[in-house]
Amino acid sequence: MDLIDKDRFAEICSAVGKEQFAMLVGLLPASYQEERSRLIEAANNSDAETLYRAAHTIKGMAANMAALKLADAARDLEKYDGTYGDGLHARIAELDKLVEDSVAAMMAELS
Repeated sequence: MDLIDKDRFAEICSAVGKEQFAMLVGLLPASYQEERSRLIEAANNSDAETLYRAAHTIKGMAANMAALKLADAARDLEKYDGTYGDGLHARIAELDKLVEDSVAAMMAELS
């Protein structure tokens, strides 16, 4: 699966304008960090509700920006039913990398 849906990405870019969309892409890392802190809190406190809400928010952000792989990974976290602790922290680290890679792919697509 590609990091971004290039056709959908082009549609969004056309609809909002390249400069505006580039600004939104630039805001994604900071927005993710806010939700990431909630993911970490949930992992540390075995809090399924907070985990769900943060993952759901990340999924929505990613889907709205055509970041398919990130949206799918966040969807998987929404349904997480494993143990809290190292395993969940590893999944969050994978999400961190996906955000970084997705933003890089979006910026490359915009250039």
